[in-house]
Amino acid sequence: MRTVFLHGEVEGFAASAAALSGRFGARPDAPDLLGVLLRDKCARDGLLARWTAPDLVRVLTEVVPRHLVLPRWAAVPALLHDWIDFLAGERLLMSGSDPVPALHAAIDEAVPAFLAAMAEPAEWGPEKFWSLAAREHGVDLGAEGEFARFVAAVDDGEVELDRAVLRAVEERADREPLPVPVHWLPPMRIPDGATPDVEAAGTPIIARMAALLRWTGTGRELGDGTELAAELDCEPDLAPATAAWADRAHLVRITDGRVVRSAISTPLLAEPGVLWTRLWQSFVLLDEVAGDDAELLDGLLDGEDAFPELVQGVLSALYTNTGAVPVEQVVGLVLHAITDRADARPAVARVVDRVLRLWEALGVLRRYRTDLPELLERIEAFAPGSADRAVVELLPLGVWAAHGSLRGYGFVAPTVEEAIALPAEVVVLALPGGPADVVDEVVAGWVGVRGRAAAAVELADLLRRVDDPEVRLGALWLLEHTGDEGVAAVRGLREDPVCGPAARMWLRVRPTERDVELRDGDELVVALDAMVVTAREDSAAFLADFRTRPTPDQLAVLDEIARAGDARADVVLGVVAAEHPDEQVSNAARECLERLNTA
Repeated sequence: MRTVFLHGEVEGFAASAAALSGRFGARPDAPDLLGVLLRDKCARDGLLARWTAPDLVRVLTEVVPRHLVLPRWAAVPALLHDWIDFLAGERLLMSGSDPVPALHAAIDEAVPAFLAAMAEPAEWGPEKFWSLAAREHGVDLGAEGEFARFVAAVDDGEVELDRAVLRAVEERADREPLPVPVHWLPPMRIPDGATPDVEAAGTPIIARMAALLRWTGTGRELGDGTELAAELDCEPDLAPATAAWADRAHLVRITDGRVVRSAISTPLLAEPGVLWTRLWQSFVLLDEVAGDDAELLDGLLDGEDAFPELVQGVLSALYTNTGAVPVEQVVGLVLHAITDRADARPAVARVVDRVLRLWEALGVLRRYRTDLPELLERIEAFAPGSADRAVVELLPLGVWAAHGSLRGYGFVAPTVEEAIALPAEVVVLALPGGPADVVDEVVAGWVGVRGRAAAAVELADLLRRVDDPEVRLGALWLLEHTGDEGVAAVRGLREDPVCGPAARMWLRVRPTERDVELRDGDELVVALDAMVVTAREDSAAFLADFRTRPTPDQLAVLDEIARAGDARADVVLGVVAAEHPDEQVSNAARECLERLNTA
């Protein structure tokens, strides 16, 4: 059973959560607790079977008090004790978890704080607070419109509630992150020495801020920014944003269009590392960068501020590449992240350009033109016919800064060292999409730390335990790096009911294992693994590859998939049925789906 979900795989998580709940068994005293616990874990780190003492304390003192109304509070610690014993007994408790005795001790130690939080309305979430308040006032929550009338009565002052408690509940809810599935980024190499304390003084932005203070003098009207742009030696469209940026960092104050020095401007400028850090941290709030495009951008998110989403998108696009990235690719990725409106591309491109120019002044990246064929091909793929050959790459200071910011936004962004310490199920799912040189470093380190024999055993155990095509392909790929020990481990999997076909196919291609006998259906099972993974990740790429076959061969593959009766076939058949442009093939896929579902 798969227990790792790193990229918001909602359907996969739901299936695993249901399976875990079924195996764990019903708990009448707390029927919703396990579901809440698993959803929170999925949002926290995506590792459903890795538990530490802080995880359990947080469940007891924050998660349950925020969300659950229970008739018997003592049922919660009891269930958590059973949950830990269940995971350990089923060999599901992931490496990296605290020892089982330490987990049980953490539960017991947190019980007093848990009971206090359950009894304290200020610790409840808004939904729980309002529903219990309504019940206490005799509101029938099942009657249409009753709850809305109760809220209106509270707002009008007709019903008394503890306003201080309500304010505390709502303010805390605004601060806490939304319970959305976590997203892991591939491991990256984070430079140790490239920090603001070391490099900030030499960055253009510090010189620009000094020039801004000289220009400001004892106070000056900002105007349209033309005079300031000449002083800062920057483009006119960046001058107002730069002044606003200095205001956010508390270097200057802007009131009614007049710029004046802040009370701390002199000592702050004398500490370039501190000033640089304040500039970087405040950039996400710098809506002035959007300029005249701000209204259009916000309209893409139904009026929500789109600039933080755009900044996050630019960071994500650059962070996972160790080399140059075409600006057109960055624009395309950001556009895809915030909207499906192709007509918004020019506005997004303008704002991305301003972001990149300001970050260049920060010393976090460099921009230049390229003539490399592979980069020109990428530009053509993201913006057919574009003449813009500009590329951008993060400098070491930029990698360091992006890593910290992305973690601050809620991403899990492991370093190489952290990735090497990850369990097999996590590392095989975390590596795809990473730069090739970083992946090679993680693989060598992961196998080296364990030794080839222990690494092969861990991967073989993963293959027996988890029936998932993405995990299976990743584990077999990683076994390629464990030498003869890996081959020996896979030999022991030939008869396994879960991974036997994949093990036999993996062995058969090795010169020393040509005597391994394949069985009917082995090739289809392994091919289906690859098709399912590609169809889930990129249906367009899957269809492009699928359509390279002649039409009769496509139809034969669909029929063979349906006849195999594999539970994963619906993923492939569903994509072909919904997206294949040839009606003959898409209709055949629909017929195969009907056969599969009625079998």
